[in-house]
Amino acid sequence: MSERSYWQRMGRKRMSRRGILRASARAGVGAAGLALVGCGDDDDDGQQAAAQVQQQQQAMQQQQAEQQAMQQQQQQAMQQQDQQQAAQQAAQQEAQEQTTDEQAEQQAAQQQAAVASTKKYGGYLIEQSANVYETYDAQRTVASPVLQVLARVQSKLLRFSNPDTGELVGDLAETWETPDPTTVVLHLREGVNWHSEGPGANNPAAAPGRALTTQDIVWNIDRQRNKLLESGEEAGNFGRSAYWGGVATIDQAGNSVTLNLVEPDATFVQGFANEFNLINQPELVGGTEDQYTEVDASKVIGTGPNILTRWDPGEGISAVQNPAFYGLPDKPYLDGWVWVQTFQDPNAYRIAFEQKQVDSMTDPDPNTIFAIHDDLIDETYLTFQGVANTVAIFTPSNKAPWNDLRLTRAIDLAINRRQLIQQLHNGLGKVSGPVSWMQEAWTISQEDLETIPGYRIDKDADIEEARALWNAAGGPELGQIDWVTSELWASRAAWSATPGIIAEMFNQAFDTDQFNGITKPYLEIIPSWIAKDFDPFFSWIPNIEIPDARADMIGAFTTGAGSNYWDVSDPYIDETLVAAKQELDYDTAFQMIRDVQDYVMERGQFGRSICYNYIYPWIGYNYNKIEKKSDEEGWNFLAVSLQAMEHYLDLDDPSASDRQAPEATPI
Repeated sequence: MSERSYWQRMGRKRMSRRGILRASARAGVGAAGLALVGCGDDDDDGQQAAAQVQQQQQAMQQQQAEQQAMQQQQQQAMQQQDQQQAAQQAAQQEAQEQTTDEQAEQQAAQQQAAVASTKKYGGYLIEQSANVYETYDAQRTVASPVLQVLARVQSKLLRFSNPDTGELVGDLAETWETPDPTTVVLHLREGVNWHSEGPGANNPAAAPGRALTTQDIVWNIDRQRNKLLESGEEAGNFGRSAYWGGVATIDQAGNSVTLNLVEPDATFVQGFANEFNLINQPELVGGTEDQYTEVDASKVIGTGPNILTRWDPGEGISAVQNPAFYGLPDKPYLDGWVWVQTFQDPNAYRIAFEQKQVDSMTDPDPNTIFAIHDDLIDETYLTFQGVANTVAIFTPSNKAPWNDLRLTRAIDLAINRRQLIQQLHNGLGKVSGPVSWMQEAWTISQEDLETIPGYRIDKDADIEEARALWNAAGGPELGQIDWVTSELWASRAAWSATPGIIAEMFNQAFDTDQFNGITKPYLEIIPSWIAKDFDPFFSWIPNIEIPDARADMIGAFTTGAGSNYWDVSDPYIDETLVAAKQELDYDTAFQMIRDVQDYVMERGQFGRSICYNYIYPWIGYNYNKIEKKSDEEGWNFLAVSLQAMEHYLDLDDPSASDRQAPEATPI
C-alpha cells in the first residue's frame, strides 16, 4: 500500500470515531431532556377547600404515581429506542462520512482533471541558469544549478507534490510501504526505460533504451553509502552518504526493492524526494567517473521527461521531450527547455527578459523587478519566494588557527545578520539559526533568536563579547585575513560591494583593519569544502534539501557525515541527533533539535555560521504558467521535479504575441 492511501484510511477512521461520539452525545442530550419536569401549586383558604385540596392531592398523587409508573415505562422504552437510533445514526454517520471522504477525493480528482484540461501542450520554456556546474553527476554535486538541469532529465524514487510541506508522490517507485520502523519497500513502476536517443544515449559507455531494473537502484544506493567509485577508489564528495549510510542491507524480489535500515529513521522516506537523489545509469556514469568534472550532454542519460541535447557551460543548455516517457500522453506539457547563461550579466538578463527572449527573471535588487513589473503591468505577474540556498559564513574550524573555538565564536557573534539583510536585500529576508526559518516546524522562532547571542537585537552586547573573545584568542596577531565571497555572488551589480562589506563588518567589530575581502569561483570553493581545506567564506551554501530539518542537522554536525566540512565530532550531538531521527513524537524530536541548536550556537556553530534566508520577487510573463504555491507565493524549497511535470505555456495569451524564443538543440 502507498503512504497516501494509508493516511487517507486513517483519516476516515478518525472521522468515523468523531461521528460515533457525536451520535452518542445526541442520544445523551435526548435522555436528559426527558428527565426535565416542571411543577407548581396554588394556595386556597378554608377547611372545605383544604379538604378538597387534600382529596384532590391524594387523587393527584395516586394519578401521578400511576403516570410516573407509565412515564418510567415510556422512558425506558424511549431510551431503548434512542439507543437503537443512536447506534443506527452512528453507523449511518460512519457510512456517510466514508462516502463523503470518497466523494471529496473524487471531487478533488475531478478538479485536478479540470485544471489539467485547461493546461496546454507545446513550446519550449526559456530560463536562465547560473554557470556553476562542477560535475554532471547529481550524487557528487552541491550546486543547485546542476539540479536545475538534471531534475528535468533524470528521475528520483519519489518526488514532492508539495516541496514546502514534504507531501510525496511516486516517481520511479510507483508505490511504497513501511511495514515496520526499519523496513521500506519500493515497488518500481513498470514500463520505465533509459533514454534511447540523444548525446548521452550515443555515448559508447551507455546502455540506451534498456528497461530500468531493481539492480539499477541498488547500484545507485551502494555507491553512495559506501562512497566508492567503480575503480574501488573512495570518493569524499558523495554528499548524501550519511543518508544512504542508514541502509544496512538491500533485498530484491521481482520489481520491488526492500531497504532494511540500520535503525528507525523518521526522515528517511522524505529523503527519497531530495532533489539531489536522482538515479544515474550505472553503465554511463560508472564508465565516465574519471571525467566527472568534464561537463557535457554526452555524459547524461536518464529516465525522466526530457532528453538533454546540449550542455555547454557558459554558452547554452537545452533538453527536448522524451518521446518514451512513462507519463505521456498526459505529462509533461512542454516540448522542452532552453537555458541561457546570463546570470552574471544582469543588464543582458534584463534586456533578454524585456525582449521576451527569456520567460522569467529575478534580480538581487527587488526594486529592479518592481520597476520592470510596473512597466509591464498588463503582461507580467509577480511571486515572492524564500531562497533555499541559505546565506552563511564558513570558518575552517577543523584547522589552525580557527580550531580555537574562541575565534570561531567571536566571528559568529560579530556577524551583523540583520544589517546584511538591509544592505543586500532591501530588508527582504529573515535571520536563520542552525535550522533555516523555511523549515518552519523545526526552526528557532524569530522572537527567541532576538535574545540569543549572535542574533541579539542589542548588537552592542554581541560586539563587546566578540571583541573580548577575539583578543583573548590572539586574533589581532593573525595578520591579514582574506575573506572569500563567491565570484557569482559579487558578479551581481547590486551585490558587487559585498567583499568590502564583509571585511568592514569584521574590521569594525574587532576595531582592526586586518580583514580583506576577495572573491573566488565556486569551481574552486566547492572542492575546497570537500577537501576540508577552505578559506573563510561568505555567500550561498548548498540548498536546504527537505523540509524535515533533522536530516540537514545530521549531515552538518554528526561524526563523518558528508557535509560535515568542519570535522565536528561530539558524542552529545551524535547521540541526540540519532535519537531525534528515530523519534516519532514531534514535540520530543523538536526539543532534541532545539537543544542541539542551542548547543552549537554556544560554540560559534563550529564554524557553520548560518546567517539568513532572503526572499526575492520573481517576475514572469502571463503566458508562463509556472506551478506555484499560491498566486502570490512560489515554492521556498527546490521544486524542479514538480516544474518538469507541471509547467506549461499558454502561447495563445496576448502577452506571447511578440515572444522571441530561441530554439532547442534537436536530438
